[in-house]
Amino acid sequence: MASNWTKQAIIFALRERGTTAAQLAENAGISRFTVYGGMERPSPKVHALISEALGVPRQAIWPQFYDEAGNRTGLIRAKRAA
Repeated sequence: MASNWTKQAIIFALRERGTTAAQLAENAGISRFTVYGGMERPSPKVHALISEALGVPRQAIWPQFYDEAGNRTGLIRAKRAA
């Protein structure tokens, strides 16, 4: 199984692209701590922000959280009560 990028690798990649996690957070109207936390935990909103900023599909950055098609994995698929 492939490993997720580390928080340090993501921060470095963002800086190479001329932005920071704090700037992403400010533009999205969320806390920078939310962005930092989302680098290590499942957070679709944060993952979308980061992958868009880097120009890399989120499944390439977080292969443990997304399948090859970009759909979240590991979610419990329960049927709703009628």
